[in-house]
Amino acid sequence: MNCPKCASSMEEITEKGITIDRCTGCSGMWFDLFEAEDMIETADVRTVDTGSALKGIKMNKIRDIKCPKCSIEMQTASDREDPTLQFEVCTSCHGYFLDAGELKDMDNVTAAESLMETLVSKAKTFGEAFKSMHYKQN
Repeated sequence: MNCPKCASSMEEITEKGITIDRCTGCSGMWFDLFEAEDMIETADVRTVDTGSALKGIKMNKIRDIKCPKCSIEMQTASDREDPTLQFEVCTSCHGYFLDAGELKDMDNVTAAESLMETLVSKAKTFGEAFKSMHYKQN
């Protein structure tokens, strides 16, 4: 398979039992459906997303690409948690292409979301404890 952005060959990378394709030229990554999410949940994304984020930003400007599996025109999509994070998705095979640095960005969004959920939970617990203490004094 060749990279849909720079046409270099893609090499298979396996991390924690998940195999993806990474470009030998621009370090962009091809994921089949749910592989990026699985990778974020189970692996250290820094061992997979090894390319230059600056090069990724440059490559992200290339939008008119064809799916490396189906050869149909890919569509631009945004991460639902961070709409500024854009990537290309195939509407036929549902695979997607992330430029170098974007998997790390997705992981950072996931980590921030997890931290926010923890903080909200602790704030609720503190609020309930505070109410309990307040009502006991009256």
